[in-house]
Amino acid sequence: MSQEQLGKDIKLVEKEEGIDIAITPYGDLDVVSGDFNLGQSLINKLRTSRGELGNLGHRIYGSRLHELIGEPNNERTKELIRSYVREALLQDPRIREITYLSLETYKDNLNRIDIKATITPITGTSLLNIVFPFYLEVAS
Repeated sequence: MSQEQLGKDIKLVEKEEGIDIAITPYGDLDVVSGDFNLGQSLINKLRTSRGELGNLGHRIYGSRLHELIGEPNNERTKELIRSYVREALLQDPRIREITYLSLETYKDNLNRIDIKATITPITGTSLLNIVFPFYLEVAS
């Protein structure tokens, strides 16, 4: 199996104002493929509220993480985070399994939880690591 099975898409970049489309130095749309595309896709799925794209025909795309905004940083919330992350990631047919999933918290910022996952893609060529910062409170 090859990296082509993991697809190709427009590259997105994070900017201070939010997410934007990446442009090459020649003015063309930049693209990602293979593992990079899968990683970008998984981060976007976690970032998107489930049902947010319903009007576009993607009713179940996204994650339920947004439901936890405002919840306390405790073991119950962390278990829900783990469950919602697994649920969202395993919907992607390009994932064979989630081999590692952990949550890292910070004493100086109890609202931030870094979600760290190691994914085995269907290509089986290498493991994919992603880190997604999730915030229990909306920044003001």
